Amino acid sequence: MSPRHAIVFTILIAILFPYYYFVDRPEIKAATLKQEQESLLRLETIDSITLQRGDEKITYKKTADGKLYALSDPANKFVPQDLMQALAGLLINAKSVEIVAENPQDLSQFGLDHPRGELTVIAADKPAPIKITFGSENPTHSAVYAQIEGIPKVFLLGKNLEYYQTLMFQWVEGKQGKNA
Repeated sequence: MSPRHAIVFTILIAILFPYYYFVDRPEIKAATLKQEQESLLRLETIDSITLQRGDEKITYKKTADGKLYALSDPANKFVPQDLMQALAGLLINAKSVEIVAENPQDLSQFGLDHPRGELTVIAADKPAPIKITFGSENPTHSAVYAQIEGIPKVFLLGKNLEYYQTLMFQWVEGKQGKNA
């Protein structure tokens, strides 16, 4: 390498380093992304979840030791512990999601005028229950339109929430496990 090349590279580094350091900082972008990925519902723990689909209703609550969940409604029915914990885990770990409408005037286009299902979460660290209604599937059938009570936005939530709810209703109806 000639001295001329060394001088050109030194000048380029002197110009580009301040640009990179002050303008194009990857750690700032990473911090912004982390803030955007903050939990959607901001839940630390869940005390109770109620699922409702038409006239059907399932409620399960955290046990006294705080480690497991127990089905409280309907009585004398069974839902596997791991299924109840999986649904609670999805809600606790729900990250930022796509907002499809900020303040929609017509909820019928999302199927939220007559919701297909409803989920209510009670958490000790929240002053009021969180109610989520589920509407239609999106056109690609990969997610479901949803709305959280008190927030005038329509979200697109993954179908896994709806899938776990469907499995729970199947267990209660005896269409899963030994009774199937």
